Amino acid sequence: MRLTPCILGTACVPWNEDYTLAEGIFRRQVRHLLSVGFENLYVFGTAGEGHAVTEAQFRQIAEVFFEEMRASAGMSQLGIIGLSVPQVKARIEVGLEIGYRTFQLSLPSWGSLNDRELHTFFDEILGAYPQAQFLHYNISRGLRVLSGRELARIAADHPNLVATKSGSQSIANDLGLMTGAPELCHFFTEQDYAFASRYGACGLLASISTINPARTRELFDAGQRKDEEALTRLSIKLYQILQVLFTCTASGQHMDGAYDKLYCKIADPDFPLRLLPPYQSSTDEEWQAFVEKLRSIDPAWVGEKAKADV
Repeated sequence: MRLTPCILGTACVPWNEDYTLAEGIFRRQVRHLLSVGFENLYVFGTAGEGHAVTEAQFRQIAEVFFEEMRASAGMSQLGIIGLSVPQVKARIEVGLEIGYRTFQLSLPSWGSLNDRELHTFFDEILGAYPQAQFLHYNISRGLRVLSGRELARIAADHPNLVATKSGSQSIANDLGLMTGAPELCHFFTEQDYAFASRYGACGLLASISTINPARTRELFDAGQRKDEEALTRLSIKLYQILQVLFTCTASGQHMDGAYDKLYCKIADPDFPLRLLPPYQSSTDEEWQAFVEKLRSIDPAWVGEKAKADV
């Protein structure tokens, strides 16, 4: 396996009312994540609004994140979302200039890539940066979810493709990734991880479990030792919490960041929920309802507040 399985977490971007970076809160969030044991972090996945930022915002936030991640011995990963190879390369060049060596790629989403376009995308990008490592975000927002066999063919040509991440896929898809491309480290969100880890080594893409980092670690460790009782118990609890979340947030939000920022706000109540327009965020009232409902059904799951100083 080209990358050792681990917990992979995300840093969401907090915005001021004028949609400038709330830098102090952002730095506090990264420090908090590191302090609770999330050493491997990325910024600008879909939850980090990498699809929505301007180039100036991209550079500013990438610089701040990299600076804060100097305190970690883990992986600092920069998400890259673009609609063409030139756009993607331009952002990778910014990242390399800052100091990043690990990047996250998503497929262009203006139109679904055909087979020729798919291989051109990876050949042009992975082939141009042999000094860097890449994780492919295998998500339906890229309009094409790759199978294990497809990823294996790409990995055979490019040793710097080291991992994938995905969530809310089918059992068949999870097994297909692990058996079809076993040389890659596949990161799954909690429910998929609880299933897939029973059958082989894989990484945990921390999502809703981050409301309690100790439970994130418990889930990851259970998967590594293939503890079926613990995996079942934790996945049932997380499913229940997800149902509470969706019940409390039914006003129309649909972007990943609208939910992930709710988790950030549990750790830091000052974390703003707004997304860059036109995307709809969750509201403070929905967050309060979620927290109150969560405390009523299982107060042990509400995590600690952020304690790191800015």
